[in-house]
Amino acid sequence: MAYKTEKTDMLLALAVGALAGAGIALLFAPQSGERTRRDIRRLGRKVLDKSQKLRVELCDSIDHMADEVWEKVQKDFNHGRKWTEKSVNDMQEVLDSGRDFIRDGIDKIRG
Repeated sequence: MAYKTEKTDMLLALAVGALAGAGIALLFAPQSGERTRRDIRRLGRKVLDKSQKLRVELCDSIDHMADEVWEKVQKDFNHGRKWTEKSVNDMQEVLDSGRDFIRDGIDKIRG
């Protein structure tokens, strides 16, 4: 799961770096204001598209992680339930053996 976090961080850093680089390039490029505004709009659309794709990927990753956590919780819960049932059965057997032992002792005393 740490790999997914690193991947997401890397993609986010890449997107921010690309956006910053593109913005700086637009500011220093010798071109008309109309062309610069058009380029900024185009860049804005690209950033929006990439951010939406990143959001979808992030949601999918979160859903996948949630499914993995749920499966692990279910597995651990089932393991705990089985262990508890076995412990209760073992304790019942011990109590039954103790009761039988006491009854045998009482029967021997009564003679």
